[in-house]
Amino acid sequence: MLELFASPETWIALMTLIALEIVFRIDNIVFISVLVGNLPP
Repeated sequence: MLELFASPETWIALMTLIALEIVFRIDNIVFISVLVGNLPP
């Protein structure tokens, strides 16, 4: 199990997933902000 963490492919995959999560969270914030901006007061 520890050799899995020694693999560079594992770290690259983990960093890719973290980057995608950050991008999708920002996208959701923008989308919700646009929807809320169009609501009547």
